[in-house]
Amino acid sequence: MEIDYPLRGHVSDALATLSVLDNVPASLTLQEQLEQVHSRRPYRFYSVDSCDLYSLTHVVLLPVSYESPPGSPSSSIYRSKFDEVYRTVGIRFVKALTNAHFDLTTCYDLASGYVTRSDFLRVRLEDCPAVIDIYEKLEPLESYDISWVHPGSCDPGPLFPSTLAERAPGIVQWADMDPSVVPDLESHFLSLNQELKVRLGPSLWLSPHPIARKTLALVRGRPNSTVGDPIYSVASALGIDIVVVDEEGHWIQEDSSENRRRRKAFLATDMTEDEHTADRIIDSLKKYNQPVHGIFTCSDNFLVDVAKVADALDLPGNPVSSFEISVDKYRSRLLQDAAGQTACVKDVAELEALLAAPGDGQPPALLPSYPMIVKPSKGWSSECVSKVSSPDDLATAVQKATELHGSRAVIEPFFDGPEIDVNFILRDGDILFCEIADEPPCDADARDATVHATFSPVALNLPSALPQDEQEIAKNTLRDILVKAGFHTGVFHVEARMVDSRCEYRDVGGGVVDLVRKQSPPQKPPSCRLLEINARPAGYRVSVPARHTFGVDYFAAHMLAAAGDYDRLRMLARPFRHTLSPEGSSISCGAQYFARLVYVPAPAAGTLWWHNPDLSPCAELMSRRSFKNFQLTESEIVLGVDYNKPGDRVEMYTNGVRTYVAHLLVASRRSRYDAIRLGNEVARCYRVAIEPPPARRRSSAKRSVA
Repeated sequence: MEIDYPLRGHVSDALATLSVLDNVPASLTLQEQLEQVHSRRPYRFYSVDSCDLYSLTHVVLLPVSYESPPGSPSSSIYRSKFDEVYRTVGIRFVKALTNAHFDLTTCYDLASGYVTRSDFLRVRLEDCPAVIDIYEKLEPLESYDISWVHPGSCDPGPLFPSTLAERAPGIVQWADMDPSVVPDLESHFLSLNQELKVRLGPSLWLSPHPIARKTLALVRGRPNSTVGDPIYSVASALGIDIVVVDEEGHWIQEDSSENRRRRKAFLATDMTEDEHTADRIIDSLKKYNQPVHGIFTCSDNFLVDVAKVADALDLPGNPVSSFEISVDKYRSRLLQDAAGQTACVKDVAELEALLAAPGDGQPPALLPSYPMIVKPSKGWSSECVSKVSSPDDLATAVQKATELHGSRAVIEPFFDGPEIDVNFILRDGDILFCEIADEPPCDADARDATVHATFSPVALNLPSALPQDEQEIAKNTLRDILVKAGFHTGVFHVEARMVDSRCEYRDVGGGVVDLVRKQSPPQKPPSCRLLEINARPAGYRVSVPARHTFGVDYFAAHMLAAAGDYDRLRMLARPFRHTLSPEGSSISCGAQYFARLVYVPAPAAGTLWWHNPDLSPCAELMSRRSFKNFQLTESEIVLGVDYNKPGDRVEMYTNGVRTYVAHLLVASRRSRYDAIRLGNEVARCYRVAIEPPPARRRSSAKRSVA
């Protein structure tokens, strides 16, 4: 159905009596007078079905004419209709300019159904150019009936803007149009249609089937609200109740109004990591004495215990054995390595035994081929991971790795090639969604790196610039490894390297280092080598930017998989349909822009201070005109998160990895080069002051600045 209603009357005659404020009662306040002028302005609206799923109605409120002669007829019906629009939607005319071209779009499904998530529009229109605000009315899981719409009817009454504003589940308010657009509104509407089509079309707002409300147990309630709220807010939008299982005194245990919105209940539980952890969690859930339909965690050191609980209580999940493999970096390494390529030792003495010849003419059990990687068999975030380039450093690296968590040390080959992060959403082993991001070289990647250099990441580029065939190799190889480990459904964050890639990192000018084609292609075909499996979504600082870039929410998928809600898992694991055009080619990867996630490390150890006590460093950067482009047509800072408050103590390193004080996501719709260049500039301009500890403070009490 496509209905194009013409402009209702002409500006020169329909609104002549309101050409100025003369006919507006003087008893009204100026704001009320201006709102009445707005309510009498002419408008045009245009309805079109989009991608067989949604109907869109674009409404443009045109300016009041100052040229109409007094006494011309006005139209009270349109006045009252727009009064209803504004009252219903809650739009306020802050500027109340009578010469503005006000633009909004109502959206509704073409079929009745049940709400998959209440913030569907807000997620799918994240960072959409020119969006001022989004108004959503539906509650999660509720039934929505569209019988009020009669497609093909000759009576336009049901589609008046007031009716749409009252009954449509969502309304998008756009930035005021440039007057030059008005003569060709149809082209403007078509442009909006196309943008909304690639955003809304792939995913489903409504499910044809009723959705049951479920309760999930979250083991470990996240360390603070900054990293916790992306989970709790998503659960609320999905209609999922959260019961938190954590230590007595956890911040979310407090019975505040904010915490009651975040979770349904808090179960204080001894979370000591031992052989009885799963039993204590089971005991807490049984004492809760209310239905719990699933269980999940985002904490690596509780993945196995949560799997044990799910198995014991017959809740949805993957086999316990698959998690036991994934958290053990030696066992996961053996999913791909041939015998003899990797070793695992408990201490330096065992290492020396492996390196020694047995004396019967046989070679040693371990013949290192440098460089090699040494890392704890249990750990995360590149903690105590070392690149070893000589025999002299091997024992040092093993000792460092075994001191963490009482872990054994894994000794494995160093795979030379671009590092990638690959995120999967699987259902029964099938890929519902997969995206690949490039991790630029870090300190330890340098050819002259010492054993003390870290693998702490400096940034992440989305989407990947690897050739499409290499991305397919990575996707298929890593998916097969996940299935081989026993995983079948859920969200997985996998780290890997492309060996014998046709690309390498080089300086491409302007201080930008990025992946480019090698001048001499490798003789061997490319292959993907696993680094580690994380059987959960990527961390907060990666998952949220991925949602901005692709429109897919990993935390939502993680919870839906845990709840066994596989219909919604499929519906919401669908990215945008944008097409990017790097260097004259085009790729359809679902990303709405080229993005660079910038990690800001602490410049020194000490007490952190902001230069502006009233404005955080990220907020200060985002307020700068040079970093702000409202339309996001070129480059802009999309989001920024500071991790510390003034007066917090920070360290440069934590367990051998850099300590970060912030992250920022920058984006460009024009090119990956622009995104990286802006990311470098943002990293350079981020500033905090660090006061060193008293024992290291000089008499001048100078501050380190970054």
